[in-house]
Amino acid sequence: MTDRRRSDDYKQISGYIPRDLALEFKSICARLGISQSDAIEEMTQEWIAKKIGSRSEKPQKPETIADVVQANMTKLKPCGVKNLQALAKGEVLPTPGDFAIITSALGIPEEERKKIWQETFKVSVYQDKVSVYRDIKGVKVYRDSGGVEKDECEYS
Repeated sequence: MTDRRRSDDYKQISGYIPRDLALEFKSICARLGISQSDAIEEMTQEWIAKKIGSRSEKPQKPETIADVVQANMTKLKPCGVKNLQALAKGEVLPTPGDFAIITSALGIPEEERKKIWQETFKVSVYQDKVSVYRDIKGVKVYRDSGGVEKDECEYS
């Protein structure tokens, strides 16, 4: 796990909000088991997307699994997929099992899954439902994430 305080990839932001709002925020984070940093990161991403999206004609759909993971990091943490940070940065490619967990947890339709898979691996791998591992971008390919524990994430 990354030590955000010492990492050059992270910067601290701060501000003041009403006391009741702050207490409710902290309570919900604790109840959901989400760090306050992760929640603030998710809110900031959504706020930026909303502000930028209001100026653009069409919101951009994620093209690769890295885009999907990066946009939904907080939602995916309870799913038990290892290497989320590396997946979000495009440093590693997902296993087929992790890909299924991620896309199912987010409710991504099958056609969009195929497009994301093909863009991620740059090959057509849904033919005959055969899994193909390729190290196209010079990244590590993990064949086993270690699985998920029962009730860690709901997906179909």
